[in-house]
Amino acid sequence: MKLYLAGCEIPAYRSLLAQEGYTTVALSYWGLRRRTKFTKPYDLAEKFVDDPEILIDSGCHSINAKPNSDLTDAELLDIAGHYYDVFIADNLSRLHYFVEFDAHQLGHEWIREQRQRLEPLWDKAIVVWNPETGREGLELLCTEWANVGITQAGTDRLDVAHLLPQLAKTTDTKLFGLGMTKTAALEHGHWYGAASTSWISPSQFGDTIVWAGKELHRYPRRYKDMARARHKHAIADAGFDAEAIIADDPTEVLRLSVWSWQQFTAHINGTGVTAPAITPTGENADPTHEAVDRLPQQTRHSGVTPAPVKPREKIPFPGLAVVQETAEDGTVGRPVLKTVDPGVRNCDRCYLSSSCPAAQPASTCAFSLPVEIRTKDQRADVNAAILEMQAGRLFGLRYAEELEGGIINPVLSGEIDRYMKIAKTVEESEETGFSVKISATQKGAAETGLISRLFGRDEGEQARSLPHPISVERAAIETGFVDAEVIEDKAA
Repeated sequence: MKLYLAGCEIPAYRSLLAQEGYTTVALSYWGLRRRTKFTKPYDLAEKFVDDPEILIDSGCHSINAKPNSDLTDAELLDIAGHYYDVFIADNLSRLHYFVEFDAHQLGHEWIREQRQRLEPLWDKAIVVWNPETGREGLELLCTEWANVGITQAGTDRLDVAHLLPQLAKTTDTKLFGLGMTKTAALEHGHWYGAASTSWISPSQFGDTIVWAGKELHRYPRRYKDMARARHKHAIADAGFDAEAIIADDPTEVLRLSVWSWQQFTAHINGTGVTAPAITPTGENADPTHEAVDRLPQQTRHSGVTPAPVKPREKIPFPGLAVVQETAEDGTVGRPVLKTVDPGVRNCDRCYLSSSCPAAQPASTCAFSLPVEIRTKDQRADVNAAILEMQAGRLFGLRYAEELEGGIINPVLSGEIDRYMKIAKTVEESEETGFSVKISATQKGAAETGLISRLFGRDEGEQARSLPHPISVERAAIETGFVDAEVIEDKAA
């Protein structure tokens, strides 16, 4: 993979990369428009005297990310005309690749028409996949164009670890990652090239980027003091001024970032995750710039013939199986869904193949996870294993903290909190209790008989007695009797 460090429209970054001898660079046309009015031609040969390999990004991903921008269609058309007819045309002999002006605001039909104009520049133009067209749209682009670009947002909608390597192997298309920020997507994407501005984040946001322990570490600004002190020895061993970096020297921090990204790229190419760039020879060298206009036209199909669909018998997904329960007396019970070893993982596609001790070419995974959770005891065993695993991680981080001289590690504090939550959950799941509730009702005089039968004769007598003695007058009032004098008695 070729990593094009972007941001070279800014002279300070361009000079730093030239000073460090970095040879694959990128600049954004849209970013350049924010800095210059193009009152005179922008000559790449004048700006880049050390003859690096240059990729020009149109910067339309910034426009597409803000669909409600203040730019009108007429303004965008004028900008696109300047990009193609002036900027790219004047610097065509100096640049190696350029990204199409794919402003979604102008519509898919306009973008398709512009691609027809780019066919003579087939070897240098990078067409950008629109995620709205889905996987089929990406596969179609890879059959029609030599260079296809995928943005960072586009990778989030793809199976990067599987689909992109498949396209890289089955087509001759060069895949380019545009505006890439996630190292995982870079590491498993099988890119021919990728452009990224992440290397300047220490200057923009105060981050710290350092290669240490065969890994690219990226710490946000709030952790920079801790990170730089932790990796002080690794920084010094790489030949940088560790004290200047701790003191936040902007130049030294950026130099460290450039070197770290170089090591990361070398690590990707060395592990074989991404196919390295093919060294130009007499057979595969790019044609000279004078011959660009005489390139043969690409043969294109007017449509895609749908392949016939063959129905097949349905089976459970790999990793799942339906088994039939059988009782001890031999009777067949209900079907039960269980997890089984899918057997589809192989070492050639596993992301751990570079560090796994059992990895072998063209072999299935040597390990399995024989876990079954069907009873309370089995669940308790799994909970205990998870708790032990978390405790092991916790003590490992504690040991690393001591090796770093006792610098407080916020990750360790977070893992302690996580352990306490897991321990509390396990404890609550293992709590046992017993409770009995008896409810009985009987109306009328039989109520006391029921109490006597349940709790004994004495309790029944006590239930029939009044809580406190009352007078005759009070009893008469409560029963509804009224004391009265007979005034007249009329016989019937």
